Amino acid sequence: MRIHRSRYSIGWHDGKPAFFEEGNPIVLPSYCSCGPAFPDYVNAIDRFARHGCRYFWLSLVGGYNGEWGTTPFWTGPGQIHENPVPMPDGYWSVDRQAETILKAAPDAGFFVRLGDMPPECWSKTYPDEVMRDFMGQPRSFGSLASDRYREELRRFIRAFTAYCERQPWAERIIAYVLYPIGEGGTPLAMEGFLFDCSPVMRKAYRQFLAEKYGTNAALQAAWENGVVTFDTVEVPRDDEFRRRNSGGVMFWPEARQVRPERDYFELQKKLFREYVRTMFAALREAAGPERLYGIDAFKGNMMGWMCHPVFTGDKWKEHYGENLIATGSIGMAEMLDWPEISIVATPHDYRCRWIGFGYDPEGIGDSVQLHGKIMLVEEDQRTYANNERGLFGSLEPGEEDAVLYRNLAASLSRGQQTYPMDVCAGYFEDEALQRVLACRRKIEREFLDIPREDVPSVVMLVDEQSAFDTDFSCEYNDLAVIRQRIWGLNHCGVPARIFLWDDIERDNFPRCHKLFLLPHCCRADERNLRRLRQYLFCNGNVIVFGPGSGVTDGRTVSPEFAAEMLGMDFELYDYEYPRFVTIDDWNHPLTDGFGACECYGDSCRYGPVLVPYDRWAPECKGGRKPRVAFAKDERPFVRLGTIALDYGKRRPGLVVKQFADYTIVFTAAVPLPARLLRNLAKFSGTHVYDDEDDVVFADSRMVAVHAVKPGRRRIRLPRACTVWDVVSGNKVGDNIDELRFSVNAPVTKWWRVK
Repeated sequence: MRIHRSRYSIGWHDGKPAFFEEGNPIVLPSYCSCGPAFPDYVNAIDRFARHGCRYFWLSLVGGYNGEWGTTPFWTGPGQIHENPVPMPDGYWSVDRQAETILKAAPDAGFFVRLGDMPPECWSKTYPDEVMRDFMGQPRSFGSLASDRYREELRRFIRAFTAYCERQPWAERIIAYVLYPIGEGGTPLAMEGFLFDCSPVMRKAYRQFLAEKYGTNAALQAAWENGVVTFDTVEVPRDDEFRRRNSGGVMFWPEARQVRPERDYFELQKKLFREYVRTMFAALREAAGPERLYGIDAFKGNMMGWMCHPVFTGDKWKEHYGENLIATGSIGMAEMLDWPEISIVATPHDYRCRWIGFGYDPEGIGDSVQLHGKIMLVEEDQRTYANNERGLFGSLEPGEEDAVLYRNLAASLSRGQQTYPMDVCAGYFEDEALQRVLACRRKIEREFLDIPREDVPSVVMLVDEQSAFDTDFSCEYNDLAVIRQRIWGLNHCGVPARIFLWDDIERDNFPRCHKLFLLPHCCRADERNLRRLRQYLFCNGNVIVFGPGSGVTDGRTVSPEFAAEMLGMDFELYDYEYPRFVTIDDWNHPLTDGFGACECYGDSCRYGPVLVPYDRWAPECKGGRKPRVAFAKDERPFVRLGTIALDYGKRRPGLVVKQFADYTIVFTAAVPLPARLLRNLAKFSGTHVYDDEDDVVFADSRMVAVHAVKPGRRRIRLPRACTVWDVVSGNKVGDNIDELRFSVNAPVTKWWRVK
């Protein structure tokens, strides 16, 4: 077998990760159709080639024996083929796709796309090795605990990759990219289930517990269960820990209430790593260590993702499971440093694809690029041009420039990349769409050699490992991460960044930022306290702590920990409650412009309820009694908003307290509105570009504004600059510190600055 030396690599170039060819930085603006069997595939390839596209995707498609996930390389249990089995006429093999593309674009290069789904007959043959929910219903996917599944998956990936390496077009391959069927999560977790109750997972769980605890006595003591043994323990059920605790498990629980579940998720973390490394090892074994490899995973931007209900409108659950911890996809920062991973490729968020919204990858893209990897955003931008018009916020006629330039500006401003993708074919067949895509390719080449530096932004720090300190449900994170990102961060007139909490310690973390949102800092342990003191409680920073901040030390729940960590008095109510904060102090910069009865929050109940304690307020004798903790710093906070609790108690819901070199803001509800974020930015000294809730993208050399609401706009630049219009290439002028334009229809205005 011949292993080709790759012409391609990835490295840093002018402040962002970039592709290199033979040591020279290049751009690779590609097009992917996942549906080569669809009638318009050939026309789509020809159309992109005519308009200058030279990089395309080859997709290993299923269809063998009529089974959607079964390929000619893996046809049944143990049936892995070094050469593909004969397929029916009409099957679009990777060879046929390559031939079609090379006919249209003789100088084309290829990304190769493949999945992880076993044949349906494999799942039927090994029913004990597929995922099962707690009701005993199987799925058609191998369990992460199945050695048999991982071994056959390894052989399948190796066989397919080796086959590609033997083909005449192998020298054109840029990268192999894995697209697991669960899109970085397990299919079971995508449905909101926490636990895989298959026999093979039960075996792995028992072995894990035996290795961790050593003796049954140690297990019984840890679990506070005098009868459990390694031979009898079962995988937890989704409803078990609530029944075991008579329904008394709140969102931030006592550790003793959920120890079996925490142990299970520790096992998942181990198994997920083995699964991912199995796939990458197979790729490297077949194609060599010099090839580039990627995966659709690491979806920190999607904490709180209720995948099935969002897509289908049904399958809601009272406690929808948090995908990342159920899958074991936690500790992402460590995995992003693995040398075998060069590319993270994920779709953009399905909730916000139409005009007026931002453009965010599902993957934690800001951290991906910080780790020197390519964040490649799959631009599954449904349009009016084919029969999927109207789905997922499709682009409509007249919106081409506004949406497609927005998508590229968002990506380039954050050191990321994007590529158009058809699930079927035909999304981009209109000439108006192709005109914009051709212009975008020129813009990408221009910005390749423009040095990029970050600019002060509103920064959310996501701690996916905080799920260990919760009841493992995702409703809170839907509010605190996803909705906060979509409706708050992307509309506050300031560029937004989302990093992993672990990345705050990286040497290349941009220290220009002054405003930080911490939705997950619930554990007041040495790790978090050290990071806060060393990296955030300094330099005049403003740190916004979300509900539950400092509520636990990882073992017990108490307001004492929050009082120590945040330096203000707190009280804790041991119940779950809806969260709405009403603004009622209009004399502070943070509440400037708010109306007389403005509030924010949501009817989702979570708890226990942590609120600042006003030691100077009149004593309240009615209702539920809280636990109170006093901070060493006796100086009062400033109360800006009120939350109503049981018996109509009025408690501080939004407060601010200034310290010598930093300011803490605590909110009892999320998500924060765009107006409050904008005021926080101004208060922190972060430059605000736009006051109209438009979407702003910026780095040191560009500013872009995506706007839909009609009216005049005034965009303030951080300094006087020489300005060029990115799309036209025309110079706007010198010594410009503000830009004005009118919005009559959806538009993206994009400028290069120097």
